[in-house]
Amino acid sequence: MRRMPCSLQKILLLLMLIVGVSQIVLFHSYFATSTSHVPMQQPQQKPPRPHDVYAKEADDGNNNKNNNNSNNQTQSAHNSIGLLSNHTDVIVYLAQFSKYHSSYGFQQNATGLSKLNKSLDLLYTNYVNHFPFCDVIVFYDSDHGPDAETIADLSRDRPQLKFHELNGTWWELPYGLKAIQRFVWNRPAFSVGYRHMIRWFAVLMWRYLTMEGYTHVMRMDDDSYLHSRVKYNLFEYMRENNKRYAFRQPVVEDGVGAGYDELIDGFLEEYPDATSPKLIDLYKQDRRVSFYNNWFMADISFFMSPPASVLLNTIDMSKLIYTQRTGDLVIHSTVARLFLRPKEIHWFRDFTYEHMTLCRKEKCGPFVWNGCPQNGGISRGSGVYTDEEWSEFAKTVKSRFKENQCPSSLILGYDYIGAEDIRYCSKIHSRCRFYLELLMTANTTAVHHDSSVYNKR
Repeated sequence: MRRMPCSLQKILLLLMLIVGVSQIVLFHSYFATSTSHVPMQQPQQKPPRPHDVYAKEADDGNNNKNNNNSNNQTQSAHNSIGLLSNHTDVIVYLAQFSKYHSSYGFQQNATGLSKLNKSLDLLYTNYVNHFPFCDVIVFYDSDHGPDAETIADLSRDRPQLKFHELNGTWWELPYGLKAIQRFVWNRPAFSVGYRHMIRWFAVLMWRYLTMEGYTHVMRMDDDSYLHSRVKYNLFEYMRENNKRYAFRQPVVEDGVGAGYDELIDGFLEEYPDATSPKLIDLYKQDRRVSFYNNWFMADISFFMSPPASVLLNTIDMSKLIYTQRTGDLVIHSTVARLFLRPKEIHWFRDFTYEHMTLCRKEKCGPFVWNGCPQNGGISRGSGVYTDEEWSEFAKTVKSRFKENQCPSSLILGYDYIGAEDIRYCSKIHSRCRFYLELLMTANTTAVHHDSSVYNKR
């Protein structure tokens, strides 16, 4: 056999050396990338669109809070002001810091800031100062945010208080909708921002709070007022008693928007095993029996897990929140009533709570004049006042309206002050009776328990 020329041998050896070095370089590059340069995946700089993740289990996003904080996840999801904590319970507000409300017009007698300050004062005095085991977050959108002085004033002596701006994914129109279309949507007086608020509380908030490491939430409005001391940890009560949703005031809500009932029926037909026939029948017995959700508490994982998460996604994709102004009250009530047994829903009645919406037009219905209660009111906590004390409290409330003619729109009752809607549904002989009786049978209001059990984290 003839030997290969020396020059050709040298060329082949050089080629083999080049190939060998290249493989070594690639190996080291791959090894370095797969170890030191690819840490555990965290949320992207802009979080994934929430409707892409609703069908996942809650644990997918429920990472350890300390790990989230160490990777600065808070800053990646939003702009925040406040100290980080390890709390898993949170009380949330969504506030507008202006005298003009985007849907209700100019605020009478109080700016958004003064109402919020009053609400925070009562919240801290009657609850948070006694059970400081939760965070309090004031959310706001970029058009109605607080300045530095306002943040400093509100944060004084309130160590758990944080401020988070909602923008981008969390505060935008769904794909395919434009703001100009608002004028052909149902109830056009309600702004696009108001509809963003509905979507936030009904659909998006669960994902956001899960990313932040929270497990349970309480909602307050900037005009929600806790008038009496709560003597036990509400979050702990929810956990200890396996409650997954709670409310303070029941209501009948007829304004669900065209197409909403058909959407729900279509969902139940498509997913026949999503819930039990008994709960479906109970829901359809009167779909309008609802929970006034300007104050509510919830186990976040319930809304983040199927079937609730799948129904929320279906509602979101329908865009009825925008085109029909289908409210978060309606959506919460539907999801809770369809997928939770009565024993998993709690009707709190042992603290005095106020949320009252006043008429902003010349007239909002028969005998409902400008400045008079249009919706909501003050529910008396059981065992909170003597009858004499309640009577005196009612006089102070009535004095707010001395300059307005409110002949029948201001109800002054034994256990309620305000508009007719809450009073009517709260009465046991109303159309809400069948459902409220189930809740009262399945639940015992916490005041009847040894409250020391819940006086802990």
